[in-house]
Amino acid sequence: MTDSGTCRILVASFLRWENVVKVLVTGGAGSVGSAVVTELLARGHEVTVCGRREQVETPAAYRQLDMTDFAAVVETLRGFERVVHLAAVPSPGGVPDSTLFDINVRGTYHLYEACAEVGISQVATASSINALGNLFGVRRIAVHYFPLDEAHPAQVSDVYSLSKQLTEELGQYAWDRWQIANVSLRIPAVLHPSTSDRRANWLRRVREQRQVTTFWQDFWCVVDARDSARAFALGIEVPYTGAHTLFINDRVNALGLPSRELAAACYPQVTDFREPLAGCEALISCQRAKDLLGWEPQHSWAELHPA
Repeated sequence: MTDSGTCRILVASFLRWENVVKVLVTGGAGSVGSAVVTELLARGHEVTVCGRREQVETPAAYRQLDMTDFAAVVETLRGFERVVHLAAVPSPGGVPDSTLFDINVRGTYHLYEACAEVGISQVATASSINALGNLFGVRRIAVHYFPLDEAHPAQVSDVYSLSKQLTEELGQYAWDRWQIANVSLRIPAVLHPSTSDRRANWLRRVREQRQVTTFWQDFWCVVDARDSARAFALGIEVPYTGAHTLFINDRVNALGLPSRELAAACYPQVTDFREPLAGCEALISCQRAKDLLGWEPQHSWAELHPA
């Protein structure tokens, strides 16, 4: 780890115990958000959750909020010091495309402008691995190299992926205009350690049956909910400047198979391998998250569910 990365970890440790902040978690009652709230409370922060529903049971205080109502967003944000922004339509198909775009994009813009108005200077926002455009797009993206990183070009052809790409661009805008430091975290499928996790159980069957061509659109990447939550916590604790897009995922692929074998099966055109990938390493690099936040996965799908 670089010296700067070590310093960030030490600073984050200090913040965790000595600098309790008031944090608003938008969308904090969802699957990803509930783990984030648990993590923030464990780190000693004063947490409030907001969401579109009128009443929700959470371990933190709860407020109803429609992110498309700018005046309401401003009033809700008053008195908070940091925001974790998770409120969004989580996938295409559940609502009309125009509604998805409105909630995900206009809601994020409202969040940043409201932060500027009330003086919040640091935000962690949920982007998605789908900002690349590969899973939901009407066509496959051109993959140039492995492991993928944040510099790899995207090719979005669906409204959900577009909304996540624009979320990242709004983060850059917020820094350029208002100097709001922020991270947009590109998270893949988030798996909970509970044996009742429906997605985890499906993926376990895929792994047992060695279904190589299943889950290829997300490059066989997952992340443990606890690691995802810790990344969001670090995103509001670690001091940094600028706007940063960061991949957050497990260190190994979800199928537990040799990564070169997976790449050859589904991406045979790729010949540029920028790391050895001699084992089951993930096909997406999280080096930038390590460098900026000192974040590395502490939990692995391979350890929770060995082949």
